[in-house]
Amino acid sequence: MNIKNTEKPFVLELFQTFTTIFTLSVLAISFTGLLVINFTAVIQDIPALFASDNTFKVILQIAGFAFIMAFFCVLIITERFILKMRFWLRLLLLLFLALLTFAVFAIIFKWFPTDNLQTWIGFIVCTIISYILSVCLTLLKFKLEGKKYDKLLTNYKERKNDTAFH
Repeated sequence: MNIKNTEKPFVLELFQTFTTIFTLSVLAISFTGLLVINFTAVIQDIPALFASDNTFKVILQIAGFAFIMAFFCVLIITERFILKMRFWLRLLLLLFLALLTFAVFAIIFKWFPTDNLQTWIGFIVCTIISYILSVCLTLLKFKLEGKKYDKLLTNYKERKNDTAFH
């Protein structure tokens, strides 16, 4: 039996995931940086992540972060490597790895002060909120696609039954 493999090659999937994560990270950091710069009373409180003299270094750092996160996404979310793990456990593991990876990058590259507890709490809260929002949107997308496919399947069965009687 000749079964055609429709799974994307690992490298292609990794590159697509990297591109998405990198693009969204740059956009999110740019938007957050604009808010920080516009609403921070004292300019010296701006985190190193948003300092204009580090732009090129930070972009490469974000690319490194995005690559590691893309690897984790392909490893955990797809069933390419981990075959039997519940969906919610995969999501929690990915959230944990995202927080851990970001924390390591933030400490190594001094993206924001390590001794400022308020900054870390704000980061963790924002990450969890955005993660919950993205999971809800993904589940909504799956549900809507499921309804669409159910409707298409029903229409197909009806057409098949109609042709069987004629």
